[in-house]
Amino acid sequence: MQALLAAAAGLMASPFLPERAWALPASKAQAADVGTYLPPAGVDDFVEFVVSKDKTPAIRAGTIDAINDPYRFALPPTWHEGKVANIQSGNFCQPRCDEPWTEVVFEAAPEGKVTLMVAPLRRLGVNKPVSIEKVGSLDSVLSSIGPFISGTGIDEEDVISKEQKTIDGKTYYLYETYAPSGTNPPHSVTCVTTRGDLAYLFITAATDKQWTKSANKLKKMAETFRA
Repeated sequence: MQALLAAAAGLMASPFLPERAWALPASKAQAADVGTYLPPAGVDDFVEFVVSKDKTPAIRAGTIDAINDPYRFALPPTWHEGKVANIQSGNFCQPRCDEPWTEVVFEAAPEGKVTLMVAPLRRLGVNKPVSIEKVGSLDSVLSSIGPFISGTGIDEEDVISKEQKTIDGKTYYLYETYAPSGTNPPHSVTCVTTRGDLAYLFITAATDKQWTKSANKLKKMAETFRA
């Protein structure tokens, strides 16, 4: 399982939102602070992102059902949406991608970046829809997704905390890691769950300087992720 996801990592290189909000041209939507067009999340001063019905290649192909099962999370109002490269979006392989792909990216230079990746459960050795605890334990799942978090992998000494939570009947795995030997920014808070035959990886990343400023925000963002 770890070998499969590590190989994929190398390839990848690491209520609904009103329709009117996404009527903006993509370039303008990406440049604007999300606080200018997303509604309040009811968490601190955060706003809520709920994926719209035609937002990504996976949604347009029907791989992800954004009408009945949209993913959502809260983020600071000063963040903005980043671009997802075509090769990373899975546009070339939908609706049945064998490799993980990137759904959305949000970032703020002073505070960090968040990436939502989605992987077919068959990549984790599972051939039918199951909950994340049926996929594996906290440790085994972290071992598998480590390459996506750090760019190389997560060692035992890199794990600050790990936690299993059940929210609205769904299980989520939450990890805080610090991997200074990786190729990605060393600090991360990651939330992992499953929906249907897909695994959702909500991965935050921050440098030491960014973490000093935004650790609490990144933790809060990961805690608000729902799929």
